[in-house]
Amino acid sequence: MNFSAEAGSVRGMQMEEISKLIAKRRSIKPALMDADREISLDLWHSLFEAANWAPTHGLTEPWRFTVYSGDSRSEVAKALQSAYKAETAESEFRPEKFEKMGKNPFLANSVVALVMKRDPKGKVPEIEEVEAVACAVQNLHLAASAVGLGVFWSSPAVTYGESFAGFLNLEEGDKCLGLLYVGWPKEGMEWPVSKRTDAMAKVVFKP
Repeated sequence: MNFSAEAGSVRGMQMEEISKLIAKRRSIKPALMDADREISLDLWHSLFEAANWAPTHGLTEPWRFTVYSGDSRSEVAKALQSAYKAETAESEFRPEKFEKMGKNPFLANSVVALVMKRDPKGKVPEIEEVEAVACAVQNLHLAASAVGLGVFWSSPAVTYGESFAGFLNLEEGDKCLGLLYVGWPKEGMEWPVSKRTDAMAKVVFKP
């Protein structure tokens, strides 16, 4: 896949094909991923090139990604547990949740930290920067779905807190928007089927 400005156009692609790809996209839970099957660097490049063509007001391009795979996944696991321990009241602390946070990053081949890099000039409202990152993630997710790669966007509360921000070395104004678990589905896994209510029930046309 090549998402350069020229090749990224939809010229020659039928609307029906695009709609089918959008409808195919699913959240594949990490437990359904093959943690040992590698994702090629060329494929990563294609995924991030797709993400890079998200809409961005003022061309600030606020999306930032850090990919943890192999042994580095332990860094994410420890950071999640540390953040949960630091930011959870003793009365609400759940040992099973703490343990799960330490295991989840190893279920997928890779974990991607999602960051909104705040424009230091502040010329674009923060919410528009967050929306831009979400669009970048959708682009990446669609590109992944096109080749059968699983993606799961996880946003536990601790990823929004100060402890996890410190782990990611975020600067003032930057925000972590969660984690992407990425991996090939386990052999024999059937691609999930989903449904939506009537699209036009959510639309109003004004004359």
